[in-house]
Amino acid sequence: MPPKWKALADEIAAKIISGEYEPGFRLPKIEELAQEGRGSKTTVHAAYKALEAQGLVTSSRGHGTVVRERTPLSTGAEREQRSKITGSSWRAGERSDSHTAGIVAAPEDVAEALGIRAGDLVLKRSRAYRDAHTGDVISHSTSWIPEVFAEELPELAMGKRLSGGTSIDLITRHTGRPVAHRYSAMWPRITTPADTALLEIPEDTRAAVIVLTVRVVDTSGMTIEYGVDVGGPGRRWTKEESSE
Repeated sequence: MPPKWKALADEIAAKIISGEYEPGFRLPKIEELAQEGRGSKTTVHAAYKALEAQGLVTSSRGHGTVVRERTPLSTGAEREQRSKITGSSWRAGERSDSHTAGIVAAPEDVAEALGIRAGDLVLKRSRAYRDAHTGDVISHSTSWIPEVFAEELPELAMGKRLSGGTSIDLITRHTGRPVAHRYSAMWPRITTPADTALLEIPEDTRAAVIVLTVRVVDTSGMTIEYGVDVGGPGRRWTKEESSE
């Protein structure tokens, strides 16, 4: 049986991750939870400090303990645009790792997106975007690319972060054909066992995650990449716009 402070911290963390406690939500005062029988003041204080160490809450005098704003999700198109401007697809406050690449048989949905047959060979590139502060997975991103580009651009098939921009940047420079269209979609779903492994969360997690896809088509009409991002529980997509 875990210590009382850890059990309480895990209970509150689950509510934050599921979205029940949204960013800006103020947790009850330590004294209030102690009076409710959730543990001594020392136990509650230890639980709150553990949540703060995980990057889930912030504490300050006069404001109490508040659920921290979590790094939001980025669409594939936003990462591509950010890469053109800054040379990196990372949003402020995040990093990427766990880069992998390899030639695999195309699943049915990927084959449909790329205009090939299910089972045909395709390049699969994956990586995890993490909160630079907590190390938690913000989203797991997979790029599905026609096999021909793995042959023509060997760096795409290497399991490491690209140094020359995104995969789309490399492909369009290589072919000389710019992107003509991006077809994006977004929808929620309940976590699957595959999701929990990719997002590094407990296997029994039952929470809503966001799936974002983008199909990128060049000026010749060829789909050069199909991207699939799965955002962690409690994450949300936000778009920043400016008016002139």
